[in-house]
Amino acid sequence: MSSASLGLVDILAVIAVGGGVVLTGIGLRRYRQLRAINRRAVETTGTIHQSEIQVVRGSAGSHDYVPVVDYEYRTPTERRDGSTVYPGKSRFAKLFGTEAAAETAIADYEPGTQTTVYYDPDDPTHSFLIADPQTATAITKVVLGITILLGGVLLTTL
Repeated sequence: MSSASLGLVDILAVIAVGGGVVLTGIGLRRYRQLRAINRRAVETTGTIHQSEIQVVRGSAGSHDYVPVVDYEYRTPTERRDGSTVYPGKSRFAKLFGTEAAAETAIADYEPGTQTTVYYDPDDPTHSFLIADPQTATAITKVVLGITILLGGVLLTTL
């Protein structure tokens, strides 16, 4: 076998390094997006219409719970409706492992009450109630990506 041919370990190392770089990049991008949304957010007043907990069924019969609050808010130019509790483009920005935890997160959002609503002035359709960016998943991707990357580098020393 010639010295120029790649062995299985070399191929695995390349895959690990590439995967680690991609995963780290995805995590960093998501982290920066969430932080930027939070920094740009403008406060306004909104009215709660309804709050509920939605069940999200996962693989192997697992369940997660998503707090959903339907509300109305005003930007300087229009009235809008929202349902996202946490920063992010989806109401699934934060999943809870128990229904009680999800209920606790939205306990203060009773129908008819006034509340603070945050919205992105660059995209007024994006609003949320709790200005706490859920960055744990993004940070986990960064750490996992770096770990995989380092594992790939270590494979090259074998």
